[in-house]
Amino acid sequence: MSTAPWSGTTLVRIADDYDRDTGDTGAPFDSRFGRYLVQLLDGLWDDEHTDPAAFLVWAWHVATPPAMSPGYVRIRPDLGAVRLTQSREDGRLLVEIETPLQHGQLAQNVRPPYAAVRDWETDYSYASDGPHPLQSPEDESKPALLLAATLRLPADGWTLHRPAGKWPVEELLIDDAKQAVAAAVRGINADAGPRVAKLVGAEGGHW
Repeated sequence: MSTAPWSGTTLVRIADDYDRDTGDTGAPFDSRFGRYLVQLLDGLWDDEHTDPAAFLVWAWHVATPPAMSPGYVRIRPDLGAVRLTQSREDGRLLVEIETPLQHGQLAQNVRPPYAAVRDWETDYSYASDGPHPLQSPEDESKPALLLAATLRLPADGWTLHRPAGKWPVEELLIDDAKQAVAAAVRGINADAGPRVAKLVGAEGGHW
């Protein structure tokens, strides 16, 4: 899964190969992700052990920066962040995607003139098999208008993994977390991927 190329609708992917290659000798599954899960297990409340949404939010937090960098889950380089949260109103699972937004994605009649206001610039120095990240303009002597968008979607249609809730051995916790995260990756790419493609990239601005 980690070797699949990025595409316009692929926002996140799992770096299983890297996780095994950099795992600690003697750790469960030789998994770097597993080591982080065990170290951060105190961040999972007892009543969240069997709650699929709460368990996933915790596992996703562990699997992504800044908790794990580079993460077990990789985020497409041109995006800012992909977070999972729960609604304060009803506890439903939410996915939030943050991304820099270049002026070209705005309607033409509201775009600021680049000569007067600088925009995000592409960082071509970053090794990437897909979109390159955006960075602040190198010329800091002129004004810059650096826009960003946050897309938030309910994850009501996802089939979430139900964790066991008790893990007599660490391998069972790691397996639950990996299955939960894998389900989220599928849901994010399927539901949020097409929407992000209409916001940035080749289809940007064509909602």
